[in-house]
Amino acid sequence: MTAPAAPADAPGFSLGRLVDFAKAHFNGPQARRTVARTATLAPGAEVTVLDLSELKGPVTVEGTDRADIEVRLDAALAGVDTADLDAQEKSIRVDLTASGPTAQLRLAQDGRGRRPRFEVRIQVPKRLKVRLGDSRMSAEVRGVAGLDLDDYAGDLRVEDLTGPVTGRYESGRAEFGQGAVLQLKTEGGRVRLERPASVTLESERTGIDIIDAAGPITIKEDYARMDIRGTGGPVRITGDGGTIALRQVAHALVIDATRLTVDAEIDSPVPTTISVKDDDVDVSLPRTGGVQLDVTVTEGDLRLPDGMSAVVAGPKQTIATPVAGGGPLVKLTLERGTMRVRGRSGT
Repeated sequence: MTAPAAPADAPGFSLGRLVDFAKAHFNGPQARRTVARTATLAPGAEVTVLDLSELKGPVTVEGTDRADIEVRLDAALAGVDTADLDAQEKSIRVDLTASGPTAQLRLAQDGRGRRPRFEVRIQVPKRLKVRLGDSRMSAEVRGVAGLDLDDYAGDLRVEDLTGPVTGRYESGRAEFGQGAVLQLKTEGGRVRLERPASVTLESERTGIDIIDAAGPITIKEDYARMDIRGTGGPVRITGDGGTIALRQVAHALVIDATRLTVDAEIDSPVPTTISVKDDDVDVSLPRTGGVQLDVTVTEGDLRLPDGMSAVVAGPKQTIATPVAGGGPLVKLTLERGTMRVRGRSGT
């Protein structure tokens, strides 16, 4: 009774519409419609970033040879009747603007009725970088000049970037295709990389899968769960808590951590340094080629292959010996936990 007058073109009050709204509340929408909106923008040479940080809902971004940005929005509307859908459709806008180095996309609705479900497809000049924000959503990004994540939360698929992935990823499942360069902070969720060019992560409580990396891997972790299969450059892991499984290690390996469970299979003779406190370490030596083995366990249990024995001095057990004629140094240090060294036969 005290509300302002409705717009002249809005449906008026009636008892029938009041009943329809009540039915929609209890039984769900009675009418549905899909509508499309498009927008284009020719960005100047000064524009380097497309900002999508305010989007909510699925978005697909593809880099192309075109000179302009093209946006297509598909909106699924649900309401009590045709008049309700007409009002919702009229309120939807696609705003694509540019200011300085940034082009920005906003999807606007005046808030009347229930919020539509949006799905957005965007084609952009491949020279542009894309920014995704903290709105929970799902996104596919491919063929652009880089990706910046501003506390991004949601599922993500990334392929064929020519620049790095930077920023902060919070939750969901993220997959990165061949050639990805990551310089990323993560908190929660799961990150999977196949044949990345290089990986630099600062990760907290994140599941990390890296397959056949082509370059270096550096991870500073806090209770992360890591699985690395195949290396194309040096690997360095530091932090506290969590687990790591390494397979087919063929490049220099350094692990310096506390409360990190380590299971490492060294595929080729490479310099290896593993230093862990308050957890267990399992290391398999290369099946071919020699190494210089140097192991120290303090206040823990040391298990060695047949034919090897440790020197015991108080709480400390040590062994320093060439294996298969010697080679790169494999230095293993453990305080409080169980160290198991597996020989060339896997025992």
